[in-house]
Amino acid sequence: MDLSLISCGIFRYELEKVLPEIEAELDCKISIDVLEPALDTKADLLENSVAEKLSLHRGKKNILLYGSMCHTEWPRIIGESGVVYPKAANCAEMLLSPEKKKEFDAEGNVYFLTMGGLKQWKEIYQQGHGWDAADARANFGYFEKIIVLDTGVFEISDEDLFEFFDFTQIPVEVMQINLDYFKSVLTDLCKKQMSV
Repeated sequence: MDLSLISCGIFRYELEKVLPEIEAELDCKISIDVLEPALDTKADLLENSVAEKLSLHRGKKNILLYGSMCHTEWPRIIGESGVVYPKAANCAEMLLSPEKKKEFDAEGNVYFLTMGGLKQWKEIYQQGHGWDAADARANFGYFEKIIVLDTGVFEISDEDLFEFFDFTQIPVEVMQINLDYFKSVLTDLCKKQMSV
């Protein structure tokens, strides 16, 4: 069976790792359109980009890999197209199980950042949001620390971490996680489309 996946670019590297495994396990073929990261900073641009991809894949079994908070109008945008998307609010909730996220939430105000988010932070925060260092400090000031979710898909350098810390002035930590939960989220979405 053929499936179509439209994904935020934040997951590009994780998808390269898990999609071949999912295709083999479910005996399916998944075509993928990876959109640029930071589209969620401009709701109209995100909506238009997703709508354009959906029109290209009309009649296919489509999966949208964005959080519910990336655009608050997903139900309207996807309409009756049969597109499925995760229940997760954001990208961190697609990488961390609800139990694990709850543990961290109990420890204080933590901002989670994906590896893709760290790699592309300038595109997201400086270009997408239009923030300078003062804006970053104002917007991140609520958080006690930033945790980069290290999925092991590429190496994180000390310079990358320091540069992001310099921008936010919030302590940045790295937490190694595996891709099991992310893979399960995507596998469940694929199974849901395959059963329709």
